[in-house]
Amino acid sequence: MYNLLNGSQGVIYYASLNILVLTLMLILAVRLLIHRKKRAYLTLAICMAVVLLEQICLLGAGVLGSGESPGFSFIKNLFNAISFILATTGVYQLYAETNKKLVRGVYGLLALGIFMSINPIIGGIYQLLLAILAYYLIYPLLNRSRKYLLGLSFYAAAVVAHLISSIVLEPVVLLQAIDNLFRVGFYVMLFVILFDRVIELMENIYQKSTRDALTGLYNRFYFYTTVSFMMNEKAHISIIFLDLDNFKLLNDTRGHGEGDKALKLVATIIKEEGEGIGIVGRYGGEEMVMMVEDIEVDVAELAEKIRYRIESETIVTVSIGHASFEEGLTTDQIIKNADIAMYNAKKSGKNKVVSFQNTDENQNENVDFSSLSVMS
Repeated sequence: MYNLLNGSQGVIYYASLNILVLTLMLILAVRLLIHRKKRAYLTLAICMAVVLLEQICLLGAGVLGSGESPGFSFIKNLFNAISFILATTGVYQLYAETNKKLVRGVYGLLALGIFMSINPIIGGIYQLLLAILAYYLIYPLLNRSRKYLLGLSFYAAAVVAHLISSIVLEPVVLLQAIDNLFRVGFYVMLFVILFDRVIELMENIYQKSTRDALTGLYNRFYFYTTVSFMMNEKAHISIIFLDLDNFKLLNDTRGHGEGDKALKLVATIIKEEGEGIGIVGRYGGEEMVMMVEDIEVDVAELAEKIRYRIESETIVTVSIGHASFEEGLTTDQIIKNADIAMYNAKKSGKNKVVSFQNTDENQNENVDFSSLSVMS
């Protein structure tokens, strides 16, 4: 085992392992670049290519048994510095926009790396300084990510191990292992951060496509689609349909800021009351809806509780209508029934709850449900 990890055999072993890992990471980076076309993915792909090239050269040196000549040592230090700078830049680009100041800074660090890499000890000190710089500039940008801190720790340990090896001039198995494996461990942690960021961005896209921007409730399209699914499954759901009373007057007299604040407060209340029993959405300007799928819930009591809380906790009141599943009803009809009940609550004095069962169906008004659109 000692022979496997030491000398030329050790170089071949570590380089082969690193090439396998780095090749997979490069493939993933290229695939992300093809599908997303983001600068950060291009930077990280170039970074992986540089590190991979360095490991291939290292593998070649191990196979030939040539050791680390001064020229090879310079190339290795240079590649290590370049790859770290590019990796750090790529992570920065995942969270912030690229600007001219950043580009100039990166070019400056790359140029400085060429001169610093001539001497292995100076090159190692330069790489250590780069890690410290990344700690103060990039680490806070990532909300002090423990994964990035662990990656930086890997990289710093690898640099220190390489520095000690350069000073003592004697191969040490432990130092060689730390230098080779921990350095690649840094790039592995970067890719963990990368995929965390990709998932985060995908979740943001999903949220924007299904949520109302102002209230955070589900938008009209998502709500309607979910109700349609439940109706197709013959689920015994109920719909609560509420509309803020005198909302236009509130906007005209106290401003749209107060109106938006009222909408958010009402949304918070109805969301709290709907938690665990269904979903809540914003259906129109001042219209909000709830689908109750828990058949044990008394919908009339729930609607009254919502009305009372809104009256007590906000500066507005609401008129509420509710309707329940009946055999043969369509999605449009059950929502329309709840809307009719809400309209009756408005017409009979506002700030009250009306069940569709207690309304005269001859008062039905045509409601157009064909023009569904995602609320922004």
